Amino acid sequence: MYQLSSNDPHKIFQCPLCTSIPDEERESFLKDLRYTVRRYAKGEMLISQGALLEVLYIVISGEIVTEMSDEKGDYVTVENIKAPNPLAAGIVFASNNFAPVTASAIKDSVAVIIPKDNIYQLMSKYEEFMKAYLAYISNKVSFLSERLRLSSLRSIKAKVAYYVLRESRGEQQFDLKVSKEDLSRLFGVSRPALVNVMMQMADEGIIDVDRRRIVINDRRLLQQMF
Repeated sequence: MYQLSSNDPHKIFQCPLCTSIPDEERESFLKDLRYTVRRYAKGEMLISQGALLEVLYIVISGEIVTEMSDEKGDYVTVENIKAPNPLAAGIVFASNNFAPVTASAIKDSVAVIIPKDNIYQLMSKYEEFMKAYLAYISNKVSFLSERLRLSSLRSIKAKVAYYVLRESRGEQQFDLKVSKEDLSRLFGVSRPALVNVMMQMADEGIIDVDRRRIVINDRRLLQQMF
């Protein structure tokens, strides 16, 4: 473990939990922050599934993957967390605060580790931090709800249809907010499999696909797919 370098504190304020803290309060925030910093080599585990969580991780460089194992020992990818983003922001405050996932570095990574009691102190003193933290947890609940909905759809085509209709918000065309690589991870399928299905749907005239631009040609047929 090591202390933050003179340039690293600013990386904390790139994290969604801290971006809204006013510039004039940031030096005070850093003085009130109690932390350790740790490097993780590619493949190294940060959190094991079932471990008690009493700290918040803020990943300031690299990328982390969270996975959940079932009774058979098979692993399912839950989420990829790229810097600068928090890890375990919600679970740390749960009454049953045992990690539901395993978190491992898929690139060499660095994380700032903050104890739970210090998070309480920071929330009580810095209102913008508290608001951002609550908003982040709420958004995470929404994200996990979507993952659960997608996991209930059996075919890739059904997942694509549901996602396209949701993201279009009633419009005929829109741009995907994420890459097809990230979308394949969200669906729990390989990128080639996702692309093949999207091209098949385009060949069938249901949608048009041009990089991230999606044009809906038959909304009714999409609605019948799930």
